[in-house]
Amino acid sequence: MNNNISIRLFCEVSLRIGKTISLENEKTHYLKNVMRCRINDKIFVFDNNTGEYIAEIVSIKKRVCVVQVLEKTKPTNVPGDVWLIFCPLKKTRTDFLIEKSTELGLRKFLPTFSDKTQTKTVSLDRCKKNIIEAVEQCGGTFIPEILPIVSLARVIDELPEDRKLIFCDETLENRNISECLLLEKPEKIALLVGPEGGFSHMERNLLKTKKNVLPVSLGNRILRAETAAVAALTMWHGMVGDWINRVGHLNYES
Repeated sequence: MNNNISIRLFCEVSLRIGKTISLENEKTHYLKNVMRCRINDKIFVFDNNTGEYIAEIVSIKKRVCVVQVLEKTKPTNVPGDVWLIFCPLKKTRTDFLIEKSTELGLRKFLPTFSDKTQTKTVSLDRCKKNIIEAVEQCGGTFIPEILPIVSLARVIDELPEDRKLIFCDETLENRNISECLLLEKPEKIALLVGPEGGFSHMERNLLKTKKNVLPVSLGNRILRAETAAVAALTMWHGMVGDWINRVGHLNYES
């Protein structure tokens, strides 16, 4: 990686060496007016398919910036197969949850509303923008998917049987998430973190009826939903997911 290049931008189009791309107005404004880029300056660009590249600015005007793809720097690195099921929070807290979870790495966000969810809508456009910005900042090359919000009952009912549902239950005291992950070693998981106020009695009973549900504890403190999401993702990556696989195979990018 060229350490002199600090700008990374996600491109909706598929990239290849030699391709010329016209960047949309928002990216042009960022390069021209915020970063003060000029012709011949180089940036990183990546798509959600082929990987990351070095591109050179060949034209920069008021409303459009044109770059040419020069060199491939790394392939798309798809994170471990983990989904995050979460209940929407206040805007800034949902932003935090989306941003930090994306930085840690996951495949998919599944927003859901439960009996005690105070906010039963989520702005997919806002979430997608936060996801892309987080991937641009953290050096990733994979854009996690975010689905439209549905009820918790529907999420549970439609979850594939081969995917373990890790239910972060604040009422448990003797089933630590680390012990469960070491014992189960699930490669396909969905992490479920609750809303403010937790889950209702009916929802807990519904979860107990599913064979692929694994209730776990995140410790002896009651965590905020966004903290629980980050903690659970961190534990999974450190014990089963990307971090252990990366170290174990010495698969470091040069």
